[in-house]
Amino acid sequence: MSWALVRMLFVAFILPLGAAGQELIPNGSFEKFDNCPQKDNLLFEARPWYNPNKATPDFYHNCFPTAQIEVPPRTGSGLARLFMDFGWAEYLSTPLKEPLKAGEAYQFELYVSSATPNRYPAESFGAYFSAQALSSAEKDLLTLTGKPQFIDNVPQRLTKRFGWEKVGGCLTAKGGESHVTIGNFSKLPVSLGLGYYYLFIDDVSLVPIRMNLGKDTTLCGAKSTLLLNAETPGAIDYKWSNGSSAPTLRVAKPGKYWVEVTTPCKVLRDTITVNYRLDFSLGPDTTLCDAATLPLRVNQTGTYQWQDGSTQNNFLVKQAGTYRVQVADGTCTVSDTIRVRYVRAPRLDLGPDQRLCGTEVYTVFPTIAEGKFRWLDPYEQVDRVVAQSGVYRAAVTNDCATITDSVRVDYSGCECTIFTPDAFSPNADGLNDLFTPVACNDIRVRSLAVYNRWGELIFQTSRPPFAWDGTFRGTPCPAAVYTWHIDYQIQQADKPAEARKMQNRLLLVR
Repeated sequence: MSWALVRMLFVAFILPLGAAGQELIPNGSFEKFDNCPQKDNLLFEARPWYNPNKATPDFYHNCFPTAQIEVPPRTGSGLARLFMDFGWAEYLSTPLKEPLKAGEAYQFELYVSSATPNRYPAESFGAYFSAQALSSAEKDLLTLTGKPQFIDNVPQRLTKRFGWEKVGGCLTAKGGESHVTIGNFSKLPVSLGLGYYYLFIDDVSLVPIRMNLGKDTTLCGAKSTLLLNAETPGAIDYKWSNGSSAPTLRVAKPGKYWVEVTTPCKVLRDTITVNYRLDFSLGPDTTLCDAATLPLRVNQTGTYQWQDGSTQNNFLVKQAGTYRVQVADGTCTVSDTIRVRYVRAPRLDLGPDQRLCGTEVYTVFPTIAEGKFRWLDPYEQVDRVVAQSGVYRAAVTNDCATITDSVRVDYSGCECTIFTPDAFSPNADGLNDLFTPVACNDIRVRSLAVYNRWGELIFQTSRPPFAWDGTFRGTPCPAAVYTWHIDYQIQQADKPAEARKMQNRLLLVR
Protein backbone atom coordinates (compact mmCIF):
# COMPACT_ATOMS: atom_id res chain seq x y z
CA MET A 1 0.00 0.00 0.00
CA SER A 2 1.37 3.41 -0.93
CA TRP A 3 1.43 6.26 1.59
CA ALA A 4 -1.78 8.12 2.07
CA LEU A 5 -2.46 11.66 3.19
CA VAL A 6 -5.47 12.15 5.41
CA ARG A 7 -6.80 15.68 5.75
CA MET A 8 -8.81 16.96 8.69
CA LEU A 9 -9.75 19.90 6.55
CA PHE A 10 -9.99 19.24 2.79
CA VAL A 11 -10.39 22.14 0.43
CA ALA A 12 -10.56 21.84 -3.37
CA PHE A 13 -10.21 24.94 -5.49
CA ILE A 14 -11.45 25.64 -9.00
CA LEU A 15 -10.96 28.72 -11.09
CA PRO A 16 -14.34 29.96 -12.36
CA LEU A 17 -15.30 29.26 -15.94
CA GLY A 18 -15.63 32.67 -17.45
CA ALA A 19 -11.97 33.56 -17.43
CA ALA A 20 -12.48 33.27 -21.19
CA GLY A 21 -14.86 36.24 -21.32
CA GLN A 22 -18.54 37.17 -21.17
CA GLU A 23 -21.07 36.63 -23.99
CA LEU A 24 -21.64 40.06 -25.64
CA ILE A 25 -24.69 39.23 -27.80
CA PRO A 26 -27.95 39.73 -25.86
CA ASN A 27 -30.67 37.17 -26.54
CA GLY A 28 -28.41 35.47 -29.10
CA SER A 29 -30.58 32.33 -29.26
CA PHE A 30 -33.88 34.27 -29.63
CA GLU A 31 -35.39 32.67 -26.54
CA LYS A 32 -36.71 35.82 -24.84
CA PHE A 33 -39.59 37.92 -26.17
CA ASP A 34 -41.91 40.71 -25.07
CA ASN A 35 -44.97 39.18 -26.70
CA CYS A 36 -45.25 35.74 -28.29
CA PRO A 37 -44.86 36.32 -32.07
CA GLN A 38 -47.99 35.09 -33.91
CA LYS A 39 -47.20 36.37 -37.39
CA ASP A 40 -44.33 37.47 -39.64
CA ASN A 41 -42.24 40.65 -39.40
CA LEU A 42 -42.02 40.76 -35.58
CA LEU A 43 -38.27 40.82 -34.97
CA PHE A 44 -38.73 43.68 -32.48
CA GLU A 45 -40.49 41.26 -30.08
CA ALA A 46 -37.10 39.52 -29.55
CA ARG A 47 -35.74 42.64 -27.84
CA PRO A 48 -33.10 44.10 -28.10
CA TRP A 49 -32.93 42.83 -31.72
CA TYR A 50 -34.23 45.39 -34.21
CA ASN A 51 -34.62 45.99 -37.96
CA PRO A 52 -32.15 48.57 -39.33
CA ASN A 53 -33.97 49.27 -42.64
CA LYS A 54 -37.48 49.13 -44.14
CA ALA A 55 -37.41 45.40 -44.93
CA THR A 56 -39.24 42.93 -42.66
CA PRO A 57 -37.05 40.31 -40.87
CA ASP A 58 -38.93 37.64 -38.95
CA PHE A 59 -38.82 36.22 -35.42
CA TYR A 60 -40.51 32.90 -34.64
CA HIS A 61 -40.93 31.00 -31.38
CA ASN A 62 -42.51 27.69 -30.49
CA CYS A 63 -44.82 29.55 -28.12
CA PHE A 64 -46.90 29.93 -31.29
CA PRO A 65 -46.33 26.97 -33.66
CA THR A 66 -46.53 27.97 -37.31
CA ALA A 67 -45.70 26.46 -40.69
CA GLN A 68 -43.24 29.30 -41.18
CA ILE A 69 -40.88 27.51 -38.79
CA GLU A 70 -39.67 25.18 -41.54
CA VAL A 71 -36.65 24.02 -39.56
CA PRO A 72 -36.63 23.36 -35.78
CA PRO A 73 -34.49 25.85 -33.82
CA ARG A 74 -30.94 24.62 -33.38
CA THR A 75 -31.26 25.12 -29.62
CA GLY A 76 -34.17 26.21 -27.46
CA SER A 77 -37.44 27.40 -28.97
CA GLY A 78 -36.71 30.54 -30.98
CA LEU A 79 -35.02 31.57 -34.22
CA ALA A 80 -34.90 34.44 -36.72
CA ARG A 81 -35.36 34.49 -40.51
CA LEU A 82 -34.03 36.74 -43.24
CA PHE A 83 -35.54 37.04 -46.73
CA MET A 84 -33.52 38.10 -49.77
CA ASP A 85 -34.86 39.06 -53.20
CA PHE A 86 -34.12 41.50 -55.97
CA GLY A 87 -33.84 44.91 -54.29
CA TRP A 88 -34.87 43.46 -50.92
CA ALA A 89 -32.34 42.85 -48.12
CA GLU A 90 -33.31 41.93 -44.56
CA TYR A 91 -30.99 42.32 -41.56
CA LEU A 92 -30.77 41.56 -37.86
CA SER A 93 -29.28 44.23 -35.59
CA THR A 94 -28.69 44.43 -31.85
CA PRO A 95 -26.68 46.55 -29.43
CA LEU A 96 -23.83 44.69 -27.70
CA LYS A 97 -23.70 44.25 -23.96
CA GLU A 98 -20.57 46.39 -23.90
CA PRO A 99 -18.46 48.20 -26.51
CA LEU A 100 -15.52 46.32 -28.01
CA LYS A 101 -12.04 47.17 -26.77
CA ALA A 102 -9.40 48.40 -29.18
CA GLY A 103 -6.90 45.73 -30.17
CA GLU A 104 -8.76 42.92 -28.42
CA ALA A 105 -9.65 39.75 -30.34
CA TYR A 106 -13.19 38.33 -30.37
CA GLN A 107 -14.69 35.04 -31.51
CA PHE A 108 -17.89 35.55 -33.55
CA GLU A 109 -20.22 32.76 -34.66
CA LEU A 110 -23.80 31.97 -35.59
CA TYR A 111 -25.70 29.11 -37.25
CA VAL A 112 -27.56 29.32 -40.57
CA SER A 113 -30.00 27.00 -42.36
CA SER A 114 -31.93 27.24 -45.62
CA ALA A 115 -34.45 25.41 -47.79
CA THR A 116 -32.36 26.40 -50.84
CA PRO A 117 -28.72 25.88 -49.83
CA ASN A 118 -27.51 26.32 -53.44
CA ARG A 119 -28.61 29.97 -53.29
CA TYR A 120 -26.52 30.83 -50.23
CA PRO A 121 -24.56 34.02 -51.11
CA ALA A 122 -20.83 33.26 -50.89
CA GLU A 123 -18.63 36.25 -50.03
CA SER A 124 -21.65 38.39 -49.10
CA PHE A 125 -23.20 37.08 -45.87
CA GLY A 126 -21.55 38.30 -42.68
CA ALA A 127 -21.56 40.75 -39.78
CA TYR A 128 -20.80 44.46 -39.50
CA PHE A 129 -19.82 45.97 -36.14
CA SER A 130 -20.39 49.71 -35.76
CA ALA A 131 -20.10 52.36 -33.09
CA GLN A 132 -23.64 53.60 -33.83
CA ALA A 133 -26.89 51.84 -34.68
CA LEU A 134 -27.39 51.50 -38.45
CA SER A 135 -30.54 52.95 -40.01
CA SER A 136 -31.84 53.14 -43.57
CA ALA A 137 -35.14 54.25 -45.14
CA GLU A 138 -34.54 51.81 -48.02
CA LYS A 139 -35.21 48.08 -48.40
CA ASP A 140 -32.04 47.37 -50.40
CA LEU A 141 -28.46 46.63 -49.29
CA LEU A 142 -27.25 48.83 -46.47
CA THR A 143 -24.70 51.51 -47.23
CA LEU A 144 -21.72 51.14 -44.89
CA THR A 145 -18.90 53.51 -43.93
CA GLY A 146 -16.42 50.63 -44.02
CA LYS A 147 -16.18 46.93 -44.84
CA PRO A 148 -17.93 44.28 -42.71
CA GLN A 149 -15.49 42.88 -40.17
CA PHE A 150 -16.65 39.36 -40.99
CA ILE A 151 -17.65 37.91 -44.36
CA ASP A 152 -18.21 34.18 -44.91
CA ASN A 153 -15.89 33.26 -47.81
CA VAL A 154 -16.65 29.53 -48.02
CA PRO A 155 -17.75 29.00 -51.69
CA GLN A 156 -20.59 26.59 -50.90
CA ARG A 157 -21.29 26.90 -47.20
CA LEU A 158 -24.62 25.06 -47.06
CA THR A 159 -24.69 21.56 -48.51
CA LYS A 160 -27.86 20.10 -46.96
CA ARG A 161 -31.41 21.40 -47.09
CA PHE A 162 -32.51 22.63 -43.66
CA GLY A 163 -29.20 21.60 -42.11
CA TRP A 164 -27.73 23.90 -39.47
CA GLU A 165 -24.13 24.93 -40.14
CA LYS A 166 -21.82 27.15 -38.12
CA VAL A 167 -20.52 30.37 -39.62
CA GLY A 168 -17.94 32.48 -37.87
CA GLY A 169 -14.39 33.48 -37.21
CA CYS A 170 -12.30 35.96 -35.30
CA LEU A 171 -12.04 39.72 -35.48
CA THR A 172 -9.85 42.37 -33.89
CA ALA A 173 -11.73 45.45 -32.68
CA LYS A 174 -10.74 49.02 -33.52
CA GLY A 175 -12.49 50.01 -30.31
CA GLY A 176 -15.91 51.43 -29.49
CA GLU A 177 -17.99 49.10 -31.67
CA SER A 178 -21.31 48.80 -29.81
CA HIS A 179 -23.75 47.33 -32.40
CA VAL A 180 -23.74 44.36 -34.77
CA THR A 181 -25.74 43.95 -37.97
CA ILE A 182 -26.08 40.54 -39.66
CA GLY A 183 -27.10 39.95 -43.27
CA ASN A 184 -25.95 40.24 -46.89
CA PHE A 185 -23.70 43.17 -47.78
CA SER A 186 -22.86 42.83 -51.48
CA LYS A 187 -25.11 40.32 -53.32
CA LEU A 188 -28.83 39.94 -53.86
CA PRO A 189 -30.87 37.95 -56.42
CA VAL A 190 -30.57 39.53 -59.88
CA SER A 191 -34.28 39.27 -60.82
CA LEU A 192 -37.45 39.74 -58.80
CA GLY A 193 -39.10 36.56 -57.54
CA LEU A 194 -36.73 34.15 -59.35
CA GLY A 195 -33.69 33.83 -57.11
CA TYR A 196 -35.13 34.69 -53.71
CA TYR A 197 -34.20 32.70 -50.64
CA TYR A 198 -34.69 32.56 -46.87
CA LEU A 199 -31.96 32.16 -44.25
CA PHE A 200 -32.84 30.94 -40.77
CA ILE A 201 -30.51 32.27 -38.03
CA ASP A 202 -29.90 30.92 -34.50
CA ASP A 203 -27.35 30.98 -31.66
CA VAL A 204 -25.51 34.21 -32.45
CA SER A 205 -22.46 34.62 -30.21
CA LEU A 206 -19.60 37.07 -29.64
CA VAL A 207 -17.09 36.50 -26.84
CA PRO A 208 -13.71 38.06 -26.11
CA ILE A 209 -10.77 35.76 -26.75
CA ARG A 210 -9.31 35.99 -23.27
CA MET A 211 -7.58 33.53 -21.00
CA ASN A 212 -6.58 34.06 -17.36
CA LEU A 213 -5.32 31.39 -14.97
CA GLY A 214 -5.87 33.72 -12.03
CA LYS A 215 -3.56 35.11 -9.39
CA ASP A 216 -0.75 33.14 -7.72
CA THR A 217 -2.37 30.93 -5.08
CA THR A 218 -1.45 29.31 -1.76
CA LEU A 219 -3.29 26.11 -0.81
CA CYS A 220 -3.43 24.32 2.54
CA GLY A 221 -1.66 21.01 2.00
CA ALA A 222 -0.94 17.97 -0.09
CA LYS A 223 -4.60 16.96 -0.56
CA SER A 224 -5.63 20.41 -1.75
CA THR A 225 -6.04 20.72 -5.50
CA LEU A 226 -6.57 23.57 -7.91
CA LEU A 227 -8.31 23.24 -11.28
CA LEU A 228 -6.72 25.63 -13.76
CA ASN A 229 -9.13 26.58 -16.53
CA ALA A 230 -7.72 27.84 -19.83
CA GLU A 231 -10.85 27.32 -21.93
CA THR A 232 -10.81 29.93 -24.69
CA PRO A 233 -13.35 30.64 -27.47
CA GLY A 234 -12.19 29.28 -30.82
CA ALA A 235 -9.15 27.53 -29.32
CA ILE A 236 -7.56 24.98 -31.64
CA ASP A 237 -4.69 23.85 -29.39
CA TYR A 238 -3.75 23.85 -25.68
CA LYS A 239 -0.19 23.26 -24.46
CA TRP A 240 0.51 23.06 -20.72
CA SER A 241 3.87 23.03 -18.97
CA ASN A 242 3.44 19.30 -18.23
CA GLY A 243 2.65 18.43 -21.87
CA SER A 244 -1.13 18.13 -21.44
CA SER A 245 -3.34 19.29 -24.34
CA ALA A 246 -6.62 19.50 -22.40
CA PRO A 247 -8.42 22.82 -21.74
CA THR A 248 -8.04 22.34 -17.97
CA LEU A 249 -5.31 21.09 -15.65
CA ARG A 250 -5.74 19.93 -12.06
CA VAL A 251 -2.79 20.97 -9.89
CA ALA A 252 -1.93 18.59 -7.03
CA LYS A 253 1.49 19.87 -5.96
CA PRO A 254 3.26 23.21 -5.62
CA GLY A 255 5.07 24.72 -8.58
CA LYS A 256 4.91 27.14 -11.49
CA TYR A 257 2.45 26.24 -14.25
CA TRP A 258 2.06 27.84 -17.67
CA VAL A 259 -0.23 27.34 -20.64
CA GLU A 260 -0.15 28.40 -24.28
CA VAL A 261 -3.48 28.55 -26.15
CA THR A 262 -3.57 28.85 -29.94
CA THR A 263 -6.65 30.41 -31.60
CA PRO A 264 -7.18 31.48 -35.23
CA CYS A 265 -6.77 35.09 -34.06
CA LYS A 266 -3.87 35.00 -31.62
CA VAL A 267 -1.74 32.93 -29.24
CA LEU A 268 -2.47 33.46 -25.55
CA ARG A 269 -0.05 32.67 -22.70
CA ASP A 270 -0.36 32.81 -18.93
CA THR A 271 1.55 31.56 -15.87
CA ILE A 272 0.50 30.89 -12.28
CA THR A 273 2.52 29.91 -9.20
CA VAL A 274 0.88 27.55 -6.70
CA ASN A 275 2.31 27.22 -3.18
CA TYR A 276 1.29 24.93 -0.33
CA ARG A 277 1.12 26.40 3.17
CA LEU A 278 1.76 23.00 4.78
CA ASP A 279 3.87 20.99 2.36
CA PHE A 280 5.28 17.89 4.02
CA SER A 281 5.24 14.10 3.85
CA LEU A 282 6.27 11.29 6.20
CA GLY A 283 7.28 9.32 3.12
CA PRO A 284 5.94 6.10 1.60
CA ASP A 285 4.97 3.06 3.64
CA THR A 286 8.17 1.15 4.35
CA THR A 287 9.67 -2.11 5.59
CA LEU A 288 12.63 -2.23 7.99
CA CYS A 289 15.01 -4.95 9.08
CA ASP A 290 14.85 -6.27 12.65
CA ALA A 291 16.31 -3.83 15.19
CA ALA A 292 16.43 -0.93 12.70
CA THR A 293 14.86 2.43 13.55
CA LEU A 294 13.25 5.13 11.41
CA PRO A 295 13.38 8.81 12.41
CA LEU A 296 10.33 10.82 11.27
CA ARG A 297 10.62 14.61 11.12
CA VAL A 298 8.33 17.43 9.93
CA ASN A 299 9.85 20.86 9.31
CA GLN A 300 6.78 23.11 9.27
CA THR A 301 5.55 26.00 11.33
CA GLY A 302 2.49 25.20 13.44
CA THR A 303 1.47 22.83 16.20
CA TYR A 304 2.04 19.06 16.08
CA GLN A 305 0.20 16.04 17.41
CA TRP A 306 1.41 12.46 16.85
CA GLN A 307 -0.66 9.28 17.21
CA ASP A 308 0.54 8.83 20.80
CA GLY A 309 -0.27 12.43 21.78
CA SER A 310 3.32 13.75 21.65
CA THR A 311 3.75 17.27 20.26
CA GLN A 312 7.33 17.46 19.00
CA ASN A 313 8.17 17.84 15.32
CA ASN A 314 9.92 14.44 15.28
CA PHE A 315 9.24 10.83 16.20
CA LEU A 316 11.49 7.74 16.34
CA VAL A 317 9.96 4.49 15.03
CA LYS A 318 11.21 1.37 16.83
CA GLN A 319 8.46 -1.17 16.12
CA ALA A 320 5.89 -2.06 13.49
CA GLY A 321 2.75 0.06 13.37
CA THR A 322 0.89 2.99 11.82
CA TYR A 323 2.29 6.44 12.60
CA ARG A 324 0.40 9.67 12.06
CA VAL A 325 1.08 13.35 12.57
CA GLN A 326 -1.35 16.27 12.36
CA VAL A 327 -0.02 19.78 11.78
CA ALA A 328 -2.20 22.86 12.32
CA ASP A 329 -1.31 26.37 11.17
CA GLY A 330 -4.06 28.96 11.31
CA THR A 331 -7.07 27.67 9.36
CA CYS A 332 -5.04 24.89 7.71
CA THR A 333 -4.85 21.43 9.28
CA VAL A 334 -3.00 18.67 7.41
CA SER A 335 -2.28 15.07 8.39
CA ASP A 336 0.00 12.40 7.00
CA THR A 337 0.28 8.70 7.81
CA ILE A 338 2.97 6.08 7.28
CA ARG A 339 2.85 2.34 7.90
CA VAL A 340 6.01 0.57 9.04
CA ARG A 341 6.54 -3.18 9.21
CA TYR A 342 9.56 -5.25 10.23
CA VAL A 343 10.99 -8.41 8.63
CA ARG A 344 14.10 -10.48 9.26
CA ALA A 345 17.20 -9.60 7.30
CA PRO A 346 17.99 -11.91 4.36
CA ARG A 347 20.89 -14.38 4.63
CA LEU A 348 23.23 -15.84 2.00
CA ASP A 349 26.40 -17.96 2.05
CA LEU A 350 28.06 -19.29 -1.12
CA GLY A 351 30.77 -21.13 0.82
CA PRO A 352 34.57 -20.74 0.85
CA ASP A 353 36.73 -19.89 -2.15
CA GLN A 354 38.08 -22.88 -4.10
CA ARG A 355 41.45 -23.78 -5.68
CA LEU A 356 41.13 -26.49 -8.33
CA CYS A 357 43.44 -28.32 -10.72
CA GLY A 358 43.17 -29.69 -14.20
CA THR A 359 39.69 -30.89 -15.10
CA GLU A 360 38.24 -30.76 -11.60
CA VAL A 361 34.75 -29.25 -11.24
CA TYR A 362 33.06 -27.72 -8.19
CA THR A 363 29.36 -27.34 -7.36
CA VAL A 364 28.26 -24.28 -5.40
CA PHE A 365 25.36 -25.01 -3.01
CA PRO A 366 24.10 -21.62 -1.74
CA THR A 367 22.72 -21.35 1.79
CA ILE A 368 19.64 -19.09 1.57
CA ALA A 369 17.16 -17.69 4.11
CA GLU A 370 14.49 -14.98 4.32
CA GLY A 371 14.44 -13.84 0.71
CA LYS A 372 14.55 -14.48 -3.02
CA PHE A 373 17.83 -15.76 -4.49
CA ARG A 374 19.43 -14.85 -7.80
CA TRP A 375 22.84 -15.09 -9.44
CA LEU A 376 24.18 -11.73 -10.61
CA ASP A 377 24.87 -13.07 -14.10
CA PRO A 378 22.42 -14.79 -16.48
CA TYR A 379 22.50 -18.16 -14.69
CA GLU A 380 19.08 -19.62 -13.88
CA GLN A 381 19.49 -22.56 -11.47
CA VAL A 382 20.34 -22.19 -7.78
CA ASP A 383 23.04 -24.86 -7.46
CA ARG A 384 25.89 -24.13 -9.87
CA VAL A 385 28.56 -26.37 -11.41
CA VAL A 386 31.81 -24.43 -11.86
CA ALA A 387 34.63 -25.61 -14.15
CA GLN A 388 36.75 -22.50 -14.78
CA SER A 389 38.40 -19.70 -12.87
CA GLY A 390 36.30 -16.70 -11.88
CA VAL A 391 34.36 -14.88 -9.18
CA TYR A 392 30.70 -15.99 -8.94
CA ARG A 393 28.30 -13.53 -7.27
CA ALA A 394 24.73 -13.89 -6.04
CA ALA A 395 22.14 -11.94 -4.02
CA VAL A 396 19.16 -12.53 -1.75
CA THR A 397 16.42 -9.85 -1.58
CA ASN A 398 13.38 -9.21 0.58
CA ASP A 399 11.42 -6.10 1.62
CA CYS A 400 14.00 -5.37 4.28
CA ALA A 401 17.22 -5.35 2.25
CA THR A 402 19.37 -6.98 -0.42
CA ILE A 403 22.59 -8.78 0.55
CA THR A 404 25.26 -10.24 -1.73
CA ASP A 405 28.00 -12.86 -1.47
CA SER A 406 30.66 -14.25 -3.79
CA VAL A 407 32.87 -17.29 -4.19
CA ARG A 408 36.22 -17.31 -6.04
CA VAL A 409 37.27 -20.35 -8.05
CA ASP A 410 40.95 -20.49 -9.09
CA TYR A 411 42.62 -23.10 -11.31
CA SER A 412 46.04 -21.44 -11.11
CA GLY A 413 47.20 -23.55 -8.18
CA CYS A 414 48.52 -26.23 -10.54
CA GLU A 415 49.58 -26.50 -14.16
CA CYS A 416 46.66 -26.31 -16.53
CA THR A 417 47.64 -28.00 -19.80
CA ILE A 418 46.12 -29.82 -22.75
CA PHE A 419 46.15 -33.62 -22.51
CA THR A 420 46.29 -35.64 -25.76
CA PRO A 421 46.59 -39.38 -26.47
CA ASP A 422 49.77 -40.71 -28.13
CA ALA A 423 47.74 -43.01 -30.41
CA PHE A 424 44.16 -43.74 -31.46
CA SER A 425 42.40 -46.41 -33.52
CA PRO A 426 39.58 -45.08 -35.76
CA ASN A 427 38.18 -48.52 -36.58
CA ALA A 428 34.57 -47.91 -35.52
CA ASP A 429 34.75 -50.34 -32.59
CA GLY A 430 33.51 -47.65 -30.19
CA LEU A 431 36.86 -47.44 -28.41
CA ASN A 432 39.35 -44.62 -28.95
CA ASP A 433 37.85 -43.79 -32.38
CA LEU A 434 38.61 -40.04 -32.22
CA PHE A 435 41.68 -37.98 -31.56
CA THR A 436 40.34 -35.46 -28.98
CA PRO A 437 42.44 -33.03 -26.88
CA VAL A 438 41.29 -32.56 -23.27
CA ALA A 439 42.00 -29.46 -21.12
CA CYS A 440 40.85 -27.66 -17.99
CA ASN A 441 38.20 -25.01 -18.53
CA ASP A 442 40.63 -22.13 -18.24
CA ILE A 443 41.90 -23.15 -21.67
CA ARG A 444 40.01 -22.21 -24.82
CA VAL A 445 41.14 -24.16 -27.93
CA ARG A 446 41.09 -21.94 -31.00
CA SER A 447 42.18 -24.37 -33.78
CA LEU A 448 43.38 -27.93 -34.44
CA ALA A 449 45.43 -29.01 -37.50
CA VAL A 450 46.84 -32.44 -38.51
CA TYR A 451 49.72 -33.04 -41.00
CA ASN A 452 51.06 -36.26 -42.60
CA ARG A 453 54.71 -37.31 -42.60
CA TRP A 454 55.38 -35.17 -45.68
CA GLY A 455 54.03 -32.03 -43.98
CA GLU A 456 50.80 -31.92 -45.97
CA LEU A 457 47.72 -30.52 -44.16
CA ILE A 458 45.05 -33.26 -44.08
CA PHE A 459 42.70 -31.88 -41.37
CA GLN A 460 41.93 -28.45 -39.88
CA THR A 461 39.13 -26.92 -37.81
CA SER A 462 38.56 -23.72 -35.82
CA ARG A 463 35.18 -24.84 -34.44
CA PRO A 464 34.36 -27.26 -31.63
CA PRO A 465 34.35 -30.13 -31.25
CA PHE A 466 38.11 -30.15 -31.82
CA ALA A 467 38.40 -33.81 -32.82
CA TRP A 468 39.83 -35.78 -35.81
CA ASP A 469 38.22 -39.04 -37.00
CA GLY A 470 41.28 -40.27 -38.96
CA THR A 471 39.98 -39.46 -42.48
CA PHE A 472 41.03 -37.13 -45.29
CA ARG A 473 38.18 -35.88 -47.48
CA GLY A 474 36.03 -38.80 -46.27
CA THR A 475 38.66 -41.50 -46.97
CA PRO A 476 40.34 -43.34 -44.06
CA CYS A 477 43.99 -42.40 -43.65
CA PRO A 478 46.57 -45.21 -43.47
CA ALA A 479 48.19 -46.28 -40.22
CA ALA A 480 51.14 -44.00 -39.71
CA VAL A 481 52.61 -41.27 -37.54
CA TYR A 482 50.96 -37.83 -37.89
CA THR A 483 51.76 -34.44 -36.44
CA TRP A 484 49.12 -32.21 -34.83
CA HIS A 485 49.16 -28.48 -33.97
CA ILE A 486 46.86 -26.72 -31.48
CA ASP A 487 46.41 -22.94 -30.96
CA TYR A 488 44.78 -22.07 -27.63
CA GLN A 489 44.28 -19.29 -25.08
CA ILE A 490 44.62 -19.59 -21.32
CA GLN A 491 43.31 -17.20 -18.66
CA GLN A 492 43.52 -17.95 -14.95
CA ALA A 493 42.43 -15.92 -11.93
CA ASP A 494 43.28 -12.24 -12.42
CA LYS A 495 46.05 -12.85 -14.96
CA PRO A 496 45.70 -11.45 -18.48
CA ALA A 497 44.74 -13.84 -21.26
CA GLU A 498 47.75 -15.56 -22.93
CA ALA A 499 47.86 -17.13 -26.42
CA ARG A 500 49.85 -20.36 -26.73
CA LYS A 501 50.68 -23.11 -29.24
CA MET A 502 51.59 -26.76 -28.85
CA GLN A 503 52.29 -29.67 -31.16
CA ASN A 504 53.21 -33.35 -30.96
CA ARG A 505 53.12 -36.61 -32.86
CA LEU A 506 50.27 -39.07 -33.01
CA LEU A 507 50.18 -42.74 -34.04
CA LEU A 508 47.17 -43.82 -36.05
CA VAL A 509 46.58 -47.56 -35.66
CA ARG A 510 44.30 -49.61 -37.91
